[in-house]
Amino acid sequence: GEDAASLAQWVRRRFGDNVDTRTEVAAFIWLGEPLLPAAYPETSSDLLALAAAIGHESKGVLEDAAVGEPDYLVAMLGATGRGGAALIGVKVPNPKCLKDHVRSAAEPLSKGFRRGHTPRPVLLSRFFGPLPVVRTSVQRADASWIHGRDRDPRTEHLLRATVVLVGCGSVGAPIALALAQAGVGRLILVDYDTLSWPNVGRHPLGATAVGRNKAEALAERLQADFPHLTIEHRDCDLHRLLHTEQDLMVAADLIVSATGSWAAESALNRWHVAQGRDRPIVYGWTEAHACAGHGVAIAEAGGCLQCHIGRTGTPSFKVVEWPEGGDANQEEPACGAHYQPYGPIELSYVTAMLSELALDCVLQPPAHSFTRVFVTSQGRIANLGGRLSESWLSAYGELAYGEGETGVRIVNRQWSRAECPACEGARAD
Repeated sequence: GEDAASLAQWVRRRFGDNVDTRTEVAAFIWLGEPLLPAAYPETSSDLLALAAAIGHESKGVLEDAAVGEPDYLVAMLGATGRGGAALIGVKVPNPKCLKDHVRSAAEPLSKGFRRGHTPRPVLLSRFFGPLPVVRTSVQRADASWIHGRDRDPRTEHLLRATVVLVGCGSVGAPIALALAQAGVGRLILVDYDTLSWPNVGRHPLGATAVGRNKAEALAERLQADFPHLTIEHRDCDLHRLLHTEQDLMVAADLIVSATGSWAAESALNRWHVAQGRDRPIVYGWTEAHACAGHGVAIAEAGGCLQCHIGRTGTPSFKVVEWPEGGDANQEEPACGAHYQPYGPIELSYVTAMLSELALDCVLQPPAHSFTRVFVTSQGRIANLGGRLSESWLSAYGELAYGEGETGVRIVNRQWSRAECPACEGARAD
């Protein structure tokens, strides 16, 4: 953090609002070159001599930190080494805390003077004496270090980005996690639903979040895991979000929709076309058994989402076909709810592809709409009783799979403009 307020915010995000924070003055000294182990300060007087050798300003910084008589004066020594900037820490104990290793028997630095009135030269001579210092390792927790150890050129761009992710289920939640790990500076998670026990098996959240709103619980976890980012949530559906927070949606660098609801996504598509946004939206969904996954990046030029999806939400292009009468959906006992019988391992291929697509769109927004398609291995599709669709085979032929029976494939396809209600409505307006 750059100041006490930002440090306190980091602590609150990491540990919660009920944690008290206290800051103390420390010294930061930049060295001309890294120290060899033999040159590390061993006593507090060695540290003061090192600071004085660097310059009057460094010596003054160290002395100013000692005047407050902290129990331990923390000094950070930095230098540029072979691998970049490096830091080591030195803790200088207050002599009153170490005499005979018994605090109650220790003498204060102000001995012989009223507390707070010890002459500065006397106090400093007592503080920086022959007592040994404590060497300590330094763990950086800033964004540039966490996301690439100061060497990922994408970090600065991502930290400035705002992404709105709608749908925090088994597809959307892993995408949110991946974007946070990549370093997207501001994430707004949107979902009106609560986590239930059947969700736990293929969701990043576990049993502790059952019964809670998915967006809220996921945002809380990611904020604690990545305190340097800003993670927000909205407990609402997409229609309400479009109605109440249009400014947020318009300004977002990327919107990711993983709702699995055609009613919601068609509404988002119509809004996007009507707004004429020049920033992309990524839509993602899976086919049966997660044997294939689709991500569509809608850009300013090219087709909108509805150009290649029918009025009922059926895509014009499918990868896998199932025997006639073979329904991939299964029904839960008693309640009549339907679900897809696949687990997190199979789904991880799809969510990784969608996460990469979202990241690509943040870093380099596409000029034209396109779709990215994942297809699982030939062996898995055959074992489940499916087969590749004629449209997929006609497009890719012998290259329909990756290498051998166990290979997988990811391809990019054009998402061209076609006559559809959304585009026609925009032209009419």
